[in-house]
Amino acid sequence: MTKVGVQIIIQARMGSSRLPGKSFMPFVGEISFLQWVIERCKTSRQADKVVIATTENAKDDVIEELCKENGYDYIRGSEGDVLERYYVAAQKFGSGAVVRVMADNPLIDVLELDRIVEVLLSENLDYASNHPAGLPVGTGSEVFTMAAFERVYAEATDPYDHEHVTPYFYHHPELFKQRNVEPEVLHPFASQVRLTLDTAEDLQMLKALAVGMGFSRPAEQPATNEILSYLETHPELVQINQSVVQKTFPKA
Repeated sequence: MTKVGVQIIIQARMGSSRLPGKSFMPFVGEISFLQWVIERCKTSRQADKVVIATTENAKDDVIEELCKENGYDYIRGSEGDVLERYYVAAQKFGSGAVVRVMADNPLIDVLELDRIVEVLLSENLDYASNHPAGLPVGTGSEVFTMAAFERVYAEATDPYDHEHVTPYFYHHPELFKQRNVEPEVLHPFASQVRLTLDTAEDLQMLKALAVGMGFSRPAEQPATNEILSYLETHPELVQINQSVVQKTFPKA
């Protein structure tokens, strides 16, 4: 397996049509959702660097301030062209492979994130993803080589591709060697659960889950399957945001 520089790039902004300012809302104690995601990603065994990619919008000045205060690597780029923002970040930090993570996914499965990086590198893939492949919404991630990303950046012209970064990969399986990677242990309850932050109902559910399971620091977050087993026995929590429709879940 060839060692390359692996960067986790977290896209984050304060603007949100359904839950404005969600990145800075407190998740556990005084820890915001954004900082929780960052600290979770920093536990990755595969990543050499964690980078926050925010926008040039004045609303996101607070994200830059957070990064400066905590010594986090960051860039600011286009708000609408997220593909370009990722490309700028990957170029700046010399990425050999990029892991895409969303700031509104506080319960990102870092163990599975590391697994898909291993799969990408060991199988010489261009792109690998673990959603939708058996993980609950909000816990998956994507990884791609910088060489393949260079091609995406050069060829993708559809506005949808520029807004969502990776559709060009899975819409063109003839161009890229890719794989959807199932979790090591598939939990039967995974498809019943929503663990992302996009609405007030999501906020209520995630905070109730953290209180119910009693974790207070990013390093203490239980494994995804432990969370799923807990939720399977606490249907009242699942029901809080069960009716929320996922707005932009990628489809191959």
